[in-house]
Amino acid sequence: MLTDKKVNISSSSLLIFFVSTIFALIVGSGIYGYGIDYFAAYHKPNLIWGGFFDRFGYRVATLSINGVHIGVHLTTFILSISVGFFIRNQLKLKLNYSFAFFAFIYLISIHTWPIIMSTSNAMRQGLTMSFIFLALISSSQKNYISMLFFCLISVFMHKSGLILTMIIVLATFLSDTLKFDNLARRKLINSLIGVIGFFALYIAINFIFNILDDNGPSKIIEGDFRAAFFMIAFFYITLSFFYENLTTGPINLTLYYYSFLSPAILFSGLNWEYERLGMMMLIPYILSFGSIFNKSSNTIYLSISFIALLAMTIFTGMYDIGLRNWNEYL
Repeated sequence: MLTDKKVNISSSSLLIFFVSTIFALIVGSGIYGYGIDYFAAYHKPNLIWGGFFDRFGYRVATLSINGVHIGVHLTTFILSISVGFFIRNQLKLKLNYSFAFFAFIYLISIHTWPIIMSTSNAMRQGLTMSFIFLALISSSQKNYISMLFFCLISVFMHKSGLILTMIIVLATFLSDTLKFDNLARRKLINSLIGVIGFFALYIAINFIFNILDDNGPSKIIEGDFRAAFFMIAFFYITLSFFYENLTTGPINLTLYYYSFLSPAILFSGLNWEYERLGMMMLIPYILSFGSIFNKSSNTIYLSISFIALLAMTIFTGMYDIGLRNWNEYL
């Protein structure tokens, strides 16, 4: 007879695959609607655009086989699978949390802004986010070959994967290297790495890669969440001085370094890019903040957080964008 642990793991895996399949069919049918990027690019068959780090992502997101367009279905399926396993990994379902609670959080999460935006509009960023999630899971399980494999795929889905991959590899290496040092030394080293990383990335963006063009900084069109993402990063760094959990393990350490480095993107004027990266890291942030609570408090915190994120997703009109844009393109 299977133990409760095995039942939880097998049951949750079945749920993830079942929900991902149904969700992919629903999203692919257009019931939730599509965004501007979908109508501008992703509805086209087997599209190959962009530079070296973009073309594979476009090809997957617009994949058509025998005239049947399955790109949106495939993207949604990969997203749903990855976020499901990532949430399960962070909840440590096999040890602490019930199957019902996992199902509750999982079903809400795939209807929130990071996932819905990635299935209907920012599809290449969504694919990168998916493989970054899988890379983080592999890193936390010390499966470094899989981690590097998923990181590599993420880089070729969208160029944002390159930045996140560098942070993950650095955090994974230092998480193992520094774990035997005392707490004060770890905090000092991690802080120095974060500060140095910020200035290095800022210099790289502005003077080496010369990303900005003569048109000036990019601007977010549909809403502006720069301040919110900056405050999340600020609070993560601040709380890490009081809660060791926020820098324990490669996933939390990845978020810690990301919190230092990401403002360099914002201060370089890459507003749109900063928003999309924030979107990709929002669910990991929510889950990692929960590590400072005990089990019962974390259950309440996660429930409130994901319900609030769903409410904001609806309130900001995310589910209206697709229908509005469809009418504009007719």
